[in-house]
Amino acid sequence: MERRARDSQVAGQEQELVIDSSVAVKWFSEEEDTDKALLLKEMHVQGLAGLWVSDLLYHEVTNALRFKPGYDEPRLVAAVEGLFDLHLNIHRTDPKILETASRIALKGEVTIYDAVPVALAEMKGTVCITADELTQYKRLKAREYPVRLLHSQRGI
Repeated sequence: MERRARDSQVAGQEQELVIDSSVAVKWFSEEEDTDKALLLKEMHVQGLAGLWVSDLLYHEVTNALRFKPGYDEPRLVAAVEGLFDLHLNIHRTDPKILETASRIALKGEVTIYDAVPVALAEMKGTVCITADELTQYKRLKAREYPVRLLHSQRGI
């Protein structure tokens, strides 16, 4: 049985959270709320939070960084290696996550890509942390999906 994030506040238990690519990109790029994204990463590294991602995140982050100014091939390769070195908890694509994401995408009027991490959070009984305020947060939060905005995180 999987733990819910609110139940994992007990001392000594790791909090499980899902992040989307908008959060992970900030680990490799100085932008608004990079400090909050780095705090989540550090919590994962220290074993205070288990960060879950879909396997799609690796493609999305690499693609986003590819278009960032200053990202040449060596820097992009280093970022990809750094992302894999974090040993994030990966949920591989399967029919269940795509079925759940399809339902969320249709009801929330977002792309399947945006719905996948929220579907994963729903399946794990936790929340998805996003920095995508306009699409993912506003549309999906309004429909009561388990999504929180990175910007609003205080001590996670």
